Amino acid sequence: MKVAKEILTSLGLRKGLNIISCPTCGRTRIDLIKLANEVEKALEPYNNYPLTIAVMGCAVNGPGEAKEADFGIAGGIKEGLLFAEGKVLKKVPEAFLVNELVALVQDYISKH
Repeated sequence: MKVAKEILTSLGLRKGLNIISCPTCGRTRIDLIKLANEVEKALEPYNNYPLTIAVMGCAVNGPGEAKEADFGIAGGIKEGLLFAEGKVLKKVPEAFLVNELVALVQDYISKH
């Protein structure tokens, strides 16, 4: 059931949170699978909101490749970049990336 919902959401046939991630490459500087799972779990309460969240493995291509995303993370060595609509907002220590992303999403939702 979960996979079916994800497919429909990614195709724009179902409204809701859409989490995208890069396939990883040699530039990946963070445990991307772990980070993506943490983001998915932390944003579970917001599954009904039509937002796209990107979880990218590097700061080199991450924000550019995910410029269509509403919000995202681009991983680095023990830190990452938070971005919105392809624009870098700030650099954050790895331990706080997910919480900072959730705060951005909560702030956005509270204003819309």
